[in-house]
Amino acid sequence: MASAGRWLVVAVAAAVGCAGCSTPGTLGIPSHSVPVTTAGGPSSNWLSYHANDARTGQVAVGVAAGTPRHAWTRDLGAAVRGQALVFGGRILVATEADRVVALRPSDGAVLWSRTVGRPLTDVVQVAGCGNIDPLGITSTPVIDPATGTMYVVAEIADGRGAAHHQLVGLDASTGAIRSSVRADPPLPNGERPVQLLQRASLAFDAGRVMVSYGGNSGDCGTYHGWVVSIDPLHPTRQRSFEVASDGGGGAIWQSGGAPAINGAGDIYVSTGNANPDPPQGGPDPKKYTESVVKLNAELAPVAAYKDREAGGDEDVSTANPVLLPGGMVFGVGKTDVGFLLRSGDLSMVAKIPGVCGSDPDGGPAYDARTQRLFVPCRGGGIQVIEVASAEVGPRLSGADSSPVVLGDVVWALDSHTNTLAGWDRVSLKKVAGVAVGSDVPVFNSPSVYSKVGARAGILLVPTVTGVTAFD
Repeated sequence: MASAGRWLVVAVAAAVGCAGCSTPGTLGIPSHSVPVTTAGGPSSNWLSYHANDARTGQVAVGVAAGTPRHAWTRDLGAAVRGQALVFGGRILVATEADRVVALRPSDGAVLWSRTVGRPLTDVVQVAGCGNIDPLGITSTPVIDPATGTMYVVAEIADGRGAAHHQLVGLDASTGAIRSSVRADPPLPNGERPVQLLQRASLAFDAGRVMVSYGGNSGDCGTYHGWVVSIDPLHPTRQRSFEVASDGGGGAIWQSGGAPAINGAGDIYVSTGNANPDPPQGGPDPKKYTESVVKLNAELAPVAAYKDREAGGDEDVSTANPVLLPGGMVFGVGKTDVGFLLRSGDLSMVAKIPGVCGSDPDGGPAYDARTQRLFVPCRGGGIQVIEVASAEVGPRLSGADSSPVVLGDVVWALDSHTNTLAGWDRVSLKKVAGVAVGSDVPVFNSPSVYSKVGARAGILLVPTVTGVTAFD
């Protein structure tokens, strides 16, 4: 059964228990922590990538009208590439130094901090390619609100050119480690975990964490795209789905976006091209490559839509699927064509050509009130798509990274100018623009902290050194 609260952010008190307990049969990892201090009051929660399992990126609470005011900056010593999460009155983030931190919303003070391993360094020399170094916790974590457990996947260096991926569950209130299990998929002989990049954000449903994999930037070595489903309490009961089992590649990276999950527990992912690249013009001949794929809770594929025009490196996994009202799924790839698909069998409802014109690149957001999608574009701009008419709208200038809809404003970052911009979701007029004050990694997406009942919250921006907040 799917977890509650898929479509909106729900205010709940922190549910904690068994702080510091360990799970039999799990793997221990080196850690370092700092003491817990006091958090803020009850807050609305941001539990996973784009706030809900549909991955719409829309919540009711935004920030105060006008240009946001810089509230605080917290230097965490390494890049934060996932969204900042919110639970139990705390802001929770993870860094490429394999460090997990809880921050006080009022001033960004560190409430607790735990290092869960040693990240991989000299990535190009070790893996053969890549553009993230150090390589630690790259994806957006996920929180199970029923237990108050925050899950992260850390890439951990084992020495001598080896690394592995570890799924760590932490008490969101204290930082105590509750579980720690290996998260690598069942690799074929000759393949190594160091060739895998855990870029797509984590997802959680029915006690299981979904972990997705692609390759490092440059697609070096031999790898496959994977989804691995892990029950942290029973780690030997791992489930997995492999892309391109008849070849190689098929990354599930989604520009950092998470798999979408419907109310029945079905999982939707998008996949990339085979490795080596197939001929231009498509179709990609390998199994489940260049596709939107629907998996059941056992990770068995039950439906798939292949973009038969995608060849070369045209990569449907440049964005995560988004679940829309009316039983539809949206997907888009580097052919610059968007797809509205039926969520049941992934059959075509409509094709939408002319998206971005420069490769869509990142997690889209959806505003249910205007029935508009907002798609980030690699060459700059946020492409508006009118779902009701299945056609492109204007392209909003001033950003290039994954947007969110907070209250009445669409917010997105620009990784070239290191700025934050906002547009009115109805008129599409630009209403705000402000310098972040730190470099912003590509694909990064803001989130929001708000107290229960508040009309306005704090905008949270992940940067190459930590987190910057605006109110």
